[in-house]
Amino acid sequence: MVGAGALGCEYIKAFAMMGLGCGEGGLVQVTDNDNIEVSNLNRQFLFRKNNVGSSKSLTACQIGKQMNPGLNVIAHTSLVSPNTENVFNDAFWEDLDFIVNAVDNVKARHYVDGRCVWFEKPLLESGTLGTKANSQMIIPHKTQCYSDSQDPPEESIPMCTLRHFPNQIEHCIEWGRDKFNTFFTDRAQDTISFLQDPAKFMTQLRQNTTSSGAKAQLEEIKKVVHLASEGQFSQCVRVARDLFDHDYDHDIRDLKSIFPDDHKDAAGNPFWSGPKRAPHPITFNVEDELHFNYVFSCANLIAFNLGVP
Repeated sequence: MVGAGALGCEYIKAFAMMGLGCGEGGLVQVTDNDNIEVSNLNRQFLFRKNNVGSSKSLTACQIGKQMNPGLNVIAHTSLVSPNTENVFNDAFWEDLDFIVNAVDNVKARHYVDGRCVWFEKPLLESGTLGTKANSQMIIPHKTQCYSDSQDPPEESIPMCTLRHFPNQIEHCIEWGRDKFNTFFTDRAQDTISFLQDPAKFMTQLRQNTTSSGAKAQLEEIKKVVHLASEGQFSQCVRVARDLFDHDYDHDIRDLKSIFPDDHKDAAGNPFWSGPKRAPHPITFNVEDELHFNYVFSCANLIAFNLGVP
């Protein structure tokens, strides 16, 4: 099975409950190169708050074993792509009986479908988008393959790709747009809603997020209110500098302390390989025109939000 997110959690549960891979010689192999984050918890039902930061595939397989101790399962943490054909090699594909796709993008679906066609393996293809879903059973020499039909273009980029492993210019653009909306639109609107009717806002907040999410949101509102009360442009500059340091320096240093350049995954392969490119921290330099313009523009946007001259 490729992918251990929302669909993958459902499949692991189903495999465990129906006894798939539990007989002599039976085996289920699961791979996902992503880690669990808080935003996954509302739909990837095998995961809990204490799992945040852990590997999706390793955690899902462990929980599957808890559901059915007879489940024979191996978890991988590598992306299935042309860059990992040394891991998922010919011997690996030839040893499989069938493949299940539980991925979140068309590019990955096409690649896995191509492997299944080449090695003549059945493929269960499926996907979800909001309240919509689809499934397709592909049998060699009996049905069309996934790539024989044309999907409509993807309307959005999965957030897990944006946050952890952006590898195309479109990902960086979408990441920047999400940051802009969060900082200059959502935060201001939340503050306005809270000030207009605190009781109503708190009720909706409890219904729509976790307790830790609500706490974080209220802390952001408190920052906005405090900043507005000071009414000084110099404070807007300070916040913009803090934002620069957080996103482009401190966060990256934290990530590299956990996954250094030479880090290996569970299979002993380089963690930073293929589309997973190792990021590098940027130290703010006021003489750098790009750094200066970032803080200057950000500070002006904050001031505009708050009505500060």
